[in-house]
Amino acid sequence: MVVHIGVILIAVALAASNSYTHSQELSLKKGVVANYGGHTFELIGFRETSDDRRTEIAALVSIDGGEAYAPAVSKYKAMGMNIGTPSVKTSFAYDLYLTLEPPVKVTSDAAKIKVFIKPMVMWLWIGGGLMGLGTLLSAFPGRRRRPTDPTSARVPEAVDA
Repeated sequence: MVVHIGVILIAVALAASNSYTHSQELSLKKGVVANYGGHTFELIGFRETSDDRRTEIAALVSIDGGEAYAPAVSKYKAMGMNIGTPSVKTSFAYDLYLTLEPPVKVTSDAAKIKVFIKPMVMWLWIGGGLMGLGTLLSAFPGRRRRPTDPTSARVPEAVDA
């Protein structure tokens, strides 16, 4: 039964996540707040890191005046192509994905950020966990009465003599 609840939860979460996803590209400037989907987004700045394999430029974006998220674009020296790395804010109701759109310059005071809001993604994981739990429970079932076991009979009431 637990596995079935997990399957139903995953089916509902997949349907909601795919049907109600919405996205918007925002042009953010340092210090200017943009609004989308009931959230505020503010570009704080950029961070550049480099190693032997790649150079990464990340935009630091504050969501709702709180923690800064860092979507990035990495350029790998061997391939010469840009690879985006999203940043994700997760909650029980929805996941909020930020991607940095190239071209990106660290010296710039603006960036294009694409925002995706996908509902019920956490519930996919919860449904998967329920399926795993149900599988474990069914692999080690508790003791059950066999149909051939005698059943308890009613004890006759004592007769007062």
